[in-house]
Parts: sequence; C-alpha cells; structure tokens
Amino acid sequence: MDIEGTSLQRIQSFSTRRAPHGEEVDYWREARREAYVSVRTDPVDSRFAGEIQLGQYPGFRLSTKWAQAEQVRRSRSDIAQGPEDQDYLYFLMQLSGDLLIEQAGRAALASPGSLVIYDSATPFRLSSQGPYKQVVLELPADDAYAMAGIDRSDYLLARRFPCSGAVGAVVSFFAGLAGSQAKDPCGAHTLEYQAPVLGSSFISLLSPQKSQEDTPDVVRRNEALAYMRAHLADPDLDTERIAAALNLSRRTLFRLFEGSGESVMGRLRSLRLERARQVLRTQVTTPVSTVALQLGFSGPVQFYRSFRTTVGMTPGEYRELAALEETKDQQS
Repeated sequence: MDIEGTSLQRIQSFSTRRAPHGEEVDYWREARREAYVSVRTDPVDSRFAGEIQLGQYPGFRLSTKWAQAEQVRRSRSDIAQGPEDQDYLYFLMQLSGDLLIEQAGRAALASPGSLVIYDSATPFRLSSQGPYKQVVLELPADDAYAMAGIDRSDYLLARRFPCSGAVGAVVSFFAGLAGSQAKDPCGAHTLEYQAPVLGSSFISLLSPQKSQEDTPDVVRRNEALAYMRAHLADPDLDTERIAAALNLSRRTLFRLFEGSGESVMGRLRSLRLERARQVLRTQVTTPVSTVALQLGFSGPVQFYRSFRTTVGMTPGEYRELAALEETKDQQS
C-alpha cells in the first residue's frame, strides 16, 4: 500500500499486484477495510485482482476503484464492532461493469452512467459477477444531510439514478477530480473546498420530489437478473422475494420477462445451471452434491434432473468432458 503524502492531501494506492503470490485475496480484504469501512469480502475467483486510488481530504474521501467479481457484505455485528467513529454515505459513480447494491430492503444495479448511494450505518450487500470500475465519494452522513437541508432517511439508499442533467454535471466534477488528484495535487487542493457542498447537492437533487422518473423496463429487468445472480445459493428465492427486493409488484416482475423466452423462475433455473457449468469446470474437487446445494437446488436429485434435461448429460459426465477438452487444449 503506497502513500504519497503532501501538505495538501494524502493519496493512498492499493493494488493486488503488490501482494505476494497467493495472498491477493487477503491483501484486498485489508485494503477494502482501510479505504472504506469494515466489511466482509469474498472474491468470486481465487485469481482475483483489484486496485484503489484513494484521496483523503478534510471532510471527504474520493477514490477510483477497479475490481474483479466479488461479494461484499456489512452486517449489524460488523457495524457494531467496526472501528469507525461516524457514519458515512457512499456515492457510487459507475464507470464500467455492473454492481448490485442491496440495502434498506431494496436492490439497485449500478451500471455505467448511473449513480447509487448507500449508508455505512445500515447493513448492505454489494455483488458483482465480473470486473467493474467506479468513482466513490465518501461523505460524513450527518454533515451531508445537514448541508443539503434535508432530514436523514433511507429514501435515497439502493436506488439507481441516471447521471444526467445537473446530477451528471456533479458526477463529471468528481470523476475529473478523482482522475487528476494524484497527478495535480495543487489543482485538487484548489477544488477540494467545493467538494462537500457539491457532494451534498446529490441529496437535494435526488430528493423525492425530483426523482420520480420512470425506470426503463430493460434496467429493471437487468436489476432483477443481477439480484438473482447474487442470490443463487438461496433455495427459497422466488418471485415474491425478487419483486419485494426491487420494490415491484409480482405482476410487474412477470411483465418484465414477457417476450424473453423464459419465465422469471425459468430464468433463475438457467442462471443456476449456467453457474453450475462454470463451477464443474473450475472446481474439479468439489462434490457434485455440494455444487447442487451451493446453487440453491433442493438436493442432488433435482440438480441431476435439471442439468441432464438442459445440458444433455449428467454433471459428472460434463465435468469429465470439460477436463478432457482442457487436456487437449494444453497439449495442442
């Protein structure tokens, strides 16, 4: 973890490339705790990589984060035992890839060109299925709401907002500052006094009376798919729970999948089998029965039946074929 100290601000750099081979995941867990708040992090793949460029200023912190697929969660016990002395709001400005944010009984998919907010004082979960990059603004929560002149609430948490209009202008400011803070510390120092006020303007701009734009169906469907991918291991996941997490009626959820060729539960089954094929190829020592339970199937029998019906062979036969093909590729 490299630190560039100046009289203006402190720039801290984290990169798994600096970690000893095989210790990248442990390095990333510690880097995340140091850069943000105490969380539990589980990279999806052991071959994980991530980077954070963090600028620390009086009154706010601003970072650019790139990471591969991971699962992040902060529970009530994490909050109670964490070293933080105050609550923070995190404003995620998504540059690439997707990240699902779950908090306050809602779920929102941060995709490129969108803004999502979460609060360190309330349990949350962050899930990505592939690489993503974002600019992250951290503000003390009480100060930000007070500066905006709005009572603190959970209304803005885990909602997806488009980076357009005045919101887009504020996002552009922070994206530019994050990209230049290490290269131009004097310029960053000049602009840093505007940052807390501009950051709190997100709250006033996105207050209820100004955030009633209809979310396109394609965005809602993508959020539903992201939520399903994040909860594949839950055997009780059904349309009622998915709809509730996204603040939709079951009728609206069903409509989002009309014309897609699959029902909601049919798509959930396809996602589980898609993930099962990946696990069978990459985790060759994991028993098939364990794979079934890890992916939310009620048991091995249901898993075998669904897998054979869809793929045309049993999970064991698929694993053997995948191993044979990998051997051929290595020899060629």
